[in-house]
Amino acid sequence: MQDLATGGDHIPELDDVYVDVALVSRAPDPAAASTGPADEAVADGSQRHSFGELLDGQSRVVLALVGRPGSGKSTLLARAARRSARMFAHGRLNRKRVPVLLALRQHAEAIVADPAVSLPDVVRAAVAGKPGREHAGWWERQLEAGHCLILFDGLDEVAREEDRVAVAGWVERQIDTYPRDDFVVTSRSYGDADPLPSQADRYVVRPFTPEQVRVFLDRWYLAAERHATSSSGRAARRAVEERSRDSATRLASLLRENPALQELAVNPLLLTMIATAHRYRGALPGTRADLYGEICQVLLSRRVQAKDMPELVSWPAKQMLLAALAYQMMADHVSALSTGRVLAIIEPQLRRFSSSVTGEVFLDDVARNGLLIESEGRYAFAHLTFQEYLAARHVSANSDLVTSLAGNVSDPWWQETILLYAATADVSVIVRACLDSGTIPALTLAFDCDEAGAEMDPELRERLDRERKRALEPDCSPSHRRLIAGVQAARLTRRTLTTGAGTRVCARPVPADLYWLFLADTRAPRPDSSLDPRADQPAAGIWGSEAQSFVKWLNSITATATGVEVRLPRGDELQEADIASTLGHLLPDVVTSAWTAPELDLWVRPGLPHPHELTGGALRHTVAADTRSTALLPQVLTAAVLDVALGIIRDLDDVRALSGALSGDIAARANSEGRPVDLMHAHARAIALTYAHALELARSDAITRTRAAGLELVRTLDLAPASAMADAIAGDLADVMIRARERAVDLAEAIDQDLSILGAFDFDIGHVVELARVHSAALDPAYARALGIAHSPDFGVAAALRLTGIDNLDWGVALPGVLGLPLRWVADGPLGRTLLGVLPSSASGTASASVSAEGARAGDPYQAFAAALVSQAGIDDTARLRAALGNSLADELRDASASGSDERPGSPGWYQATGLAHLRDAWAPVAATHEPPAPAEAASLRAVALALAESGAADAGVLRAVAATVTAIESRSKGESPAGESVILALV
Repeated sequence: MQDLATGGDHIPELDDVYVDVALVSRAPDPAAASTGPADEAVADGSQRHSFGELLDGQSRVVLALVGRPGSGKSTLLARAARRSARMFAHGRLNRKRVPVLLALRQHAEAIVADPAVSLPDVVRAAVAGKPGREHAGWWERQLEAGHCLILFDGLDEVAREEDRVAVAGWVERQIDTYPRDDFVVTSRSYGDADPLPSQADRYVVRPFTPEQVRVFLDRWYLAAERHATSSSGRAARRAVEERSRDSATRLASLLRENPALQELAVNPLLLTMIATAHRYRGALPGTRADLYGEICQVLLSRRVQAKDMPELVSWPAKQMLLAALAYQMMADHVSALSTGRVLAIIEPQLRRFSSSVTGEVFLDDVARNGLLIESEGRYAFAHLTFQEYLAARHVSANSDLVTSLAGNVSDPWWQETILLYAATADVSVIVRACLDSGTIPALTLAFDCDEAGAEMDPELRERLDRERKRALEPDCSPSHRRLIAGVQAARLTRRTLTTGAGTRVCARPVPADLYWLFLADTRAPRPDSSLDPRADQPAAGIWGSEAQSFVKWLNSITATATGVEVRLPRGDELQEADIASTLGHLLPDVVTSAWTAPELDLWVRPGLPHPHELTGGALRHTVAADTRSTALLPQVLTAAVLDVALGIIRDLDDVRALSGALSGDIAARANSEGRPVDLMHAHARAIALTYAHALELARSDAITRTRAAGLELVRTLDLAPASAMADAIAGDLADVMIRARERAVDLAEAIDQDLSILGAFDFDIGHVVELARVHSAALDPAYARALGIAHSPDFGVAAALRLTGIDNLDWGVALPGVLGLPLRWVADGPLGRTLLGVLPSSASGTASASVSAEGARAGDPYQAFAAALVSQAGIDDTARLRAALGNSLADELRDASASGSDERPGSPGWYQATGLAHLRDAWAPVAATHEPPAPAEAASLRAVALALAESGAADAGVLRAVAATVTAIESRSKGESPAGESVILALV
C-alpha cells in the first residue's frame, strides 16, 4: 500500500496475503442492502459462502457481488482469475478454464459509443499488444463453447450515471449472448443508481471477522518481513517468522484496544492502510488524527489516481467540502442526511472551487471512493470516526467555531470530535469550560486532553491536578469523590477489547486510584495487596464479593450520569483466544486473574496456576506447622484428660447421692419389722456399678495414651499438665476409688442377704449400718481427690486451656483457644479422637492401627496428627483444593449450621451442629474484614473444619473449602503466594 504518506517499499504478492472474505446471499431489493457501517458488522454465519465455493459448482454461475469500497471485491476477482489460470496452466482442467478480468471503467467509453460492441471485441481490445495473442476467432470459440469465466469489475466506477446504465445493459446482453459461460460483476451497491444484471444472484461481501483480521495481519507482516530480509537460511526464516508474528500480535492488540480502529479494520483496504502505517513507522501515527488524516487523503486522492479515475476537484477541496458537511452533521446530531440536505450544505462551498461540477456529480464522485456512503437517498460517512475527524478539521480551519465545541463539553456526542481537535490546537477555552461544567463527561474530556498533551494554559493543568488529588484527601466530600470516580470510570471503559460476539471488555483492570475511591465511599474491606492510590498500578488482591460490590457502586455513579453500565465479564468471554492473548500482553505482572460472573469465578491468565488452589499435601504440612507453633495439641489433650476427671467427679457425685438414698433405705429397713424396703438393693448395686464406670474412665484412652507418652513426647508437645493429671487419675485417684468400690461391694453383698432372709431378727442391720459407715469413710477421700485433680492450680489446667479460672469447671465451659467450643466437644469430639488415635497406646510406642500416616511412621507427632486429620476429611496428598475467596463461605456455613441438629449434648448430631455453629461465628469476622486470623485462631479454624469434614459428612465440601481458604489467606498475608485477583469490566 504505497498510497499512504507512510509509504511502503513493497507491495506483497496477492497469494501471500490473500484472505477469502465471506459472501452472504441477498435479495435484489434496495431496502435489503446494508445501510450503515454497523449493519455490515453482523452476518448470519450459517449463510456465509466463499467465492470459490460458488464458482466451483456444476451449473452455470451468474453473480453480482456487492460491497463497500475497499471491501475486497476487486481482490476477489483478481484471485479468482489467477486461480483459474493457474489450474489451466497446470493441466487441471476445471469447468471454466479461461478467465477474463475486465475493469468496466476502462471500457465504458467504447461500450457507450457502440452499445453493440461484442464481448470478444472488448476482450481483444483489452489484450491488444500483449504477448501471446490468440488466433483469429479464438475468443468467439471459447465463449461459445462455454469455457470462460468473465469477471466484470467495478460497475459503480463508471463515472456518469447514464453511462453506468448503458454499461449495465450491455453486461446483461453478454450474459444472454453466452449462456454457457460464467459471469461475475461487482459494484458498491445495487440500488437504482447502479443497476445490476437481472440474471444475477446477488451476494454481499462481508467485512473481515476478527479471525480474518488476525490471519491477514499474520500473512501481511510475514510477506513484508520476507521481502526485507535477504538471507534465506533456516535460522533467518525462523527470525523472519518470529518478527512478523510479534508485529502482527502488537498491531492486533492495538486494534482490540481501540474500538474505533477495530471497526475500521474489518474493511480490507483500511486494514491494509493501518498495517502499512504500523509496519513502516514501527507504530501507528503519533495521534489518531494523523492516522485518520492519512486514510482520508488516500481515499480522496491517491486511490482515485491509482485507478486512473478522473479527479473532478482536488483532494484538499474535497476534504474541505466534506469537513463542512461533517461539522453540520455533528451539529445536527445525525450520522446520515438526505441527498437534498447534503446538497444544500456543500453546493455553496463547491462554487468556490469549480463552476462546472454540480453537487450531484461531486457526491457521486466522492461516494465511489469509500469515504462517503449513499444508501436509499441518504448519505453517511463510512464510519462515524471519519465524520468526527473531518468535523474537527473544519473547526481547526474556522477558529470562531471553537466556542461551539466549548459549549458541548458535557455532550458525549461531541467528545471524540473535541479530542481530535485537541490533537492540533490550543484547548484552553475547552478545558476551562469543562472545569466550569463540573459534569462527568466534561471533566473526562478535560483529563483526556491533559493526558494527550494538548496545548493549554499551565494554570489549567495545575487545576486539573488539584481536582484529581482532592478526591484522595480524607476530608474530601463524597460528591467530589464520586465525580472523580465517574471520570476515571469513563476513561477506563473507553479502552476496550471486543469479543467475537461483540461484547466490549476493558483492556485494563480497575486501577488502584479508582478502587481506593470505592473503599473510601463504601468502607469495604481493603484488598489483600497493597493499594497506593497515587501509584500508577492496578488494584489487585480483591475478593469476589468486593468485585461484585464495586460493580454495583460504579453503576450507581455512571449509569445515569454517562449512560455507561458495566458488569463482570463471563468466563468464556475472557477465555476467547484473542482476548486472553491480548490481556496476557497488556496486563501487568501483578495481575494474575480476574473475577467473572454470573457464577462468581476466577479467570486465570494463560500459563499461570490457579491462585486459590493448593494440594492436600500442602494442607497437611500447614496443619503440622499449626500444631508445632501453637498450643492446639496440648489444649486438646488437656481437655480430654480434664473431661475424664469431670466424668469421674460426676460418677462420684452420683455415688454420693445414691449413698444418701441408701442411708435412708437402711434406716427404714431397721424400723420395718422385717419388711423389705423398695430400692434398697438397687441403690446398693448402682453404687458398685457407678464405681466401676469411674474406674473405666480412669483407664480410658485419654489416660492410658497420655501416660504412655514418653518424656521426650511430653516435652515436645508440652503435655506436662495433661500428663500430670493423667498420672494422678490413674494413680492415687484410681487407688482410693478401688478401695471405696470394695467397701461398696461389701455393703451391697450384705444388703443382698435381705433378699433371702426375711425375718426381722435374722437380718443383721447393725452390720449393714457399720458397712455403710465404712464405705462413706472411703468415699469422701476419693471424692476430695477427684475434685483436687480437676480444680487444683498445681496442674496448670487453667493456663493450658487459656481459662481465667477453674472454680466452675464443667463440660460446657468454653475453650477460647479452640473457637470457644465446649470442653466436651473438644475432648470427646472428632479433634480429641483424632489426637488420641495418633498417640502411642503403651510405653512401647505403637499408635492406633487405623493411622498409617508417614508422620506416624517417622515418629513425628505433628505430622501424624496432621496426616490423620486431613485423611479423615477425605483428602489425600494429591487432592486439589480451592480456596473460596468469592466470600460465599459465610453464607454456606450459615446455611449448614441452620440445618444442624439440636440434639442433646454429647449426641452425634450435637457434635456436628455445635462445631458448625462455632465455625460459622469464628469465620464471620474473617469474611467481613478479609484480615487473616491470628495464628492460633487460624490453626483452630483449620483443625475444626477438617475434623467436621469426616468422609461422608454432608457439608464436607464447604468444610474443606474453609480449611483451604484460611490457608490461602494466611499465605497471601505473608507474601508467600500472589494476591493478584483484579476487576476487569465488561460493558453492558
